[in-house]
Parts: sequence; structure tokens; C-alpha cells
Amino acid sequence: MRYLKSFANLRIRSEGAIAHPRNLKCYFPHLRVLPEDIVEDNTDHNSSVIEEEYHEEGKNKISDVESTATEAQNSEVKSLKLQPGIPYEVRDEKGRKWWKYFDEFEYRANSEYKKSRNWYTFLYPNHTTHSKAERTLLYKLDILIGLYFLMLCWSKSLDSNNYTSAYVSGMKEDLKMEKNDYIYTSTISNVGAIVFQLPFMYLLPRFPAHIILPCMDLGWSWFTFACYRAKSLAELRGYRFILSAFGAAYYPVSQYILGSWYAPDEISSRVCLFFCGQLLGGVTSGLLQGRIYKSLNGVNGLAGWRWMFLIDAIAISIPCGLIGFFAIPGIPSKCYSLFLTDEEIRVARARNKRNQIKDGMSKSLMPKIWSWKLWKKVFLTPTFWVLVVFDTCSWNNMTAFSGSYSLWLKSNPNYSIVQVNNLSVLPACLGFAYVFFCAWGADLFRCKWIFMVFAAIMNCVSCAILIKWDVSSSAKWFAFLTTYFSVAPSPCLWSFINDFLRFDPQIRAVTWIAIYSFSQSTYAWIPALAWPTVESPRFRTGYTVSLIFGAIYGLWTFVVLYFYKRNERKHALGNGIILYNSENGESIPPFVDTHMQKKGDYYYVKEEKAE
Repeated sequence: MRYLKSFANLRIRSEGAIAHPRNLKCYFPHLRVLPEDIVEDNTDHNSSVIEEEYHEEGKNKISDVESTATEAQNSEVKSLKLQPGIPYEVRDEKGRKWWKYFDEFEYRANSEYKKSRNWYTFLYPNHTTHSKAERTLLYKLDILIGLYFLMLCWSKSLDSNNYTSAYVSGMKEDLKMEKNDYIYTSTISNVGAIVFQLPFMYLLPRFPAHIILPCMDLGWSWFTFACYRAKSLAELRGYRFILSAFGAAYYPVSQYILGSWYAPDEISSRVCLFFCGQLLGGVTSGLLQGRIYKSLNGVNGLAGWRWMFLIDAIAISIPCGLIGFFAIPGIPSKCYSLFLTDEEIRVARARNKRNQIKDGMSKSLMPKIWSWKLWKKVFLTPTFWVLVVFDTCSWNNMTAFSGSYSLWLKSNPNYSIVQVNNLSVLPACLGFAYVFFCAWGADLFRCKWIFMVFAAIMNCVSCAILIKWDVSSSAKWFAFLTTYFSVAPSPCLWSFINDFLRFDPQIRAVTWIAIYSFSQSTYAWIPALAWPTVESPRFRTGYTVSLIFGAIYGLWTFVVLYFYKRNERKHALGNGIILYNSENGESIPPFVDTHMQKKGDYYYVKEEKAE
């Protein structure tokens, strides 16, 4: 009866009928229960793939195919998870060309998947379910997730950039900040974010993100508000530390959610929206600070930089946090959304099945967080350390977020405070173009690595010019205006990580936060050494460090590509590709003849005859 009642409430909401006014629950997002979810056991939603697994215990009863080695009767039984209705490509690797190493999607998608979209529909492909509901789902997700995370990232970036804007707009003098106080305060703030990320290894796969994230955002908003009243440097540092602690969940939780809804050739464009919010914060912070300093400086006895924190908290951060309770839909297998229909949720689950994305699982099936089995899967996997190096280089080659450009402008006596704030937005404005170029190009051409390498080269050129320093004014402006190429490949990087970790939701949560915490921990102390404020405005050490990390980042992309291709070849069957190599004496696997039938150019699982 409990399930039927929940289902009845769901039908009222999803069919658009007017619910009873006293039933307030129907106006708030809670767990969506579909008819097929009403079962007696706690079967994981993602394991509801039509599959039949010939294990000795025979637990899955839907449609898996078993391949038995033909050499000996006692050979080990292989369990193959083949999905009915999905086209499979049989591919002979004989004579495979060396340059196929650079084909990122060689094993990630079969030829049918690649051909099932026109190039101009790369943002909204329809190549999984071939239904109108799939594109409608993508439209809704871009509003609910993409635009919301853009707005939320803008709010957080605005506050982070406000710290720099406030520093050059009077906060330095008011709080008597000297020497390296600027960078040390940033470091203390980063420590708060790193430490308080760790609990989300446990919380993220177990509790709904549409509750966790908005609550953390409201805490962030409150301490953003508190920054306006800081009377001393110590007080400001305390507020910034707690503020960052509340913001610790944002990056890993948002990427976890994005990776649960989007396909591998869609996600870079959506992470792009996320980073556009970050860039938008850089643009609007300088413009708002310049306008506020001019209009409100001294009003009611408050300095202009204090007004910026007030407006940021009350008018921007708090509304963003409240919207999150309704905008974040959870994950397809455990959806919390007022705006998605039952059919769209089914489509999302079908997309994840084809893309081998396991977005969630029952709590009872998860290993304990202190289980050695869990941590062994994380730390004893080469992929983890490959991604740690990759993300660490990404964090520490970001010249764009060093504040060096604003401090260079401030050092020029020809620019007023208002002009400094207005000019400070130029690199971030160009950064929009750089991020879109890399992220959309990656999804359009299904090739992330080439855009990552190109961005790394541009970043190295920018740093090299600034290391030289004694160059023409135009060369120096070119260098500063291209610093955001250090940020541009980040959507591609995070898309890579999501694709690596799509097979196990708990491993994904733990690994995401472990990678992010490790990388960010280096960002807590490396900038303090590389970008000491006393070296302003030249920062020779900082640009040298960024150049080194940028060069490693570009070269390491090929290492990541190697492990990615190796991983996808291992899971090629799940991607709709049946591999063999006739050059090595291999033939088409026997299960193709026994359990599949050819239709056109592709093979399909044989349909069972009704009894």
C-alpha cells in the first residue's frame, strides 16, 4: 500500500492534475517511483537492463548471454552483458593503423552510434533511443542542470573574484594587509575547502544531492554576507575559511550529477556551461565592483568593497541556494524532479544503460567506507594516479586565477581604481570564447585530447612571454589576454574523469573527491610559494611554475589517452563492439552465431520466442 500511495501521488503530479492543496509534498521534489520500480526486493535500478546472466547462482533473470570457451569442457564461463535492441558491430582489428591510437572514440562507440547524428545536432543528438523524448530530456536537463550550475558557479566565482577586486579597491588598506597577506588568506581559504570535501566520499552516493548541495550553498551565502563586517585580517580569514568549507561540496557534487545524466559526447559542452559561470564571475566581479565603488563607496559609512559582499550574498548567493532545492533532479535511478516526466526518466535510464553509466546503487550493496576492498579499488588502480597527475597539473597551470593581471593593472599609475576594475574583465571575456572553442570542439569532433594539447601550448606561450617580461606593450597584452587558455581545457579534463569512473557510483564518488582533494591540496601551498605578493607585478616565479605545469599537462594528455583507450577496449563489448583479430588466428566469437542475428550491417541479440 505504501508503494501504491506513492505511485498515486506521482501520477497526479506527472499528469499535470491539480493536487489536493493540503498535500504539500506534491509541490516539493521527492523520490520519483515508476511502476517498474515497485518490486519486493531492493534491486538496483541500473541492473534492470534487459540481460540474462548465466552465472551458477542465476541471480539476474532478464537477458544475458554466456560465452563458453570451445577448447575444453571445464573452461571458465564468461558472462556477457548484451542488451537486446542494441546494434553490435563486429570488428576485425587486422591491419589496424598506428594513427588509430589518436582516435579517442575508437572503442568508446560503434559506427552506428557515431553515424546516428548529424554534425549540426552535436549538442542535442538523438542516437540512443531515437525518440522525441530523448531530445526533450536534453532540453530540460540543460535548463535544470546546465543553467543552474552556470548560475551557481557564477555566484561562487563572483565571491572568489570579489576577494581580488576588494583587495585592489580599498580592503588592503582598511584591514592593513601587508606583504604576502593576500596570498596567505587565499591559502587559508583553500584549506577549508580541502578538509571539508572528505566527508562527501561517504555522503555523495548515499544522500540526495538536491538536499545536500543547496544546504551547503546557504551556509556559503551566510559567510559571504559576514565578510562585509570584517574589522580585521584575522576575522576575514576566519570567515573565508568557513565559507570555503561550505563550498567544498560544489565541484565534486556537480560533476557527479553531470556525469550521471549526459553521454560521453555531450558532457564537455555541459561542463562548459559550468565553467562559463566561473568566467562570468570574473567578468561581473570587476564591473560590479567598479560600479559599486563609484556609487556606494562611503554610503551609510560602508566602504565600496564591503557593499560588494553584501550585494553578492543577499541578491545572488541566497536565491541560488534556494532554487537548488527544486532544480537539481538527483540521478536517473533515483530521480527527484517535479519537471521530468516518467517517459523522460525511462529515456535517461536507457541512455545510461547503453553508455555503461551506473549512476546509483542501493546503500545495502555499497561496501563500508572504511572497507579495504573499496580503497584498494581506488588507490591500487593505475588510472587513479594518472588522473591525479593530470588534475594537479590543471590546477597549478592556471595563470588566469593568480590575480597577477589585476595587480599589474594596479601597479600602473595611469589607471584609476574604477579603470582597474573595468579592465580586469578583459581576459575573462575572451575566456568564454576559449572555453567554448575547446568544449564544443571536443563534442563536435568527439576528440578532447587535441583541444587540450592546443590549449596547453597557448598557455605555455603566454607564460613564456610574461617570464621574459621586458617585451613590447602589445606582446604583454597578448600574453595576459590569452591566460585563460589555462582554463579552457578543463571541461574536457572533467569529461575524461567522468568517463573513466562511470562503472561504479561509490568508486566514482570516492575517486572524484580523492583526486580533487589531492589536486586542490597542492593548490593550497604551491601558489603561496610561486605567487608571493611581494613579487608583484612581475611574478617571474609564478609564470615559470605555470609554464612547467602547462607543459607537463600537454604531454600528460597522451598518457591519459593511452589509459583511456586501454580501458575502453576492455569494455568494448559494452560499447557495442565485438572485437577479434584474424591476424592472430582469432575468429568471430562463437556467441555471435549462437545468440545473435544479423540485420543489415549490425548484429542484434536474438529475441526469445513467446511460449
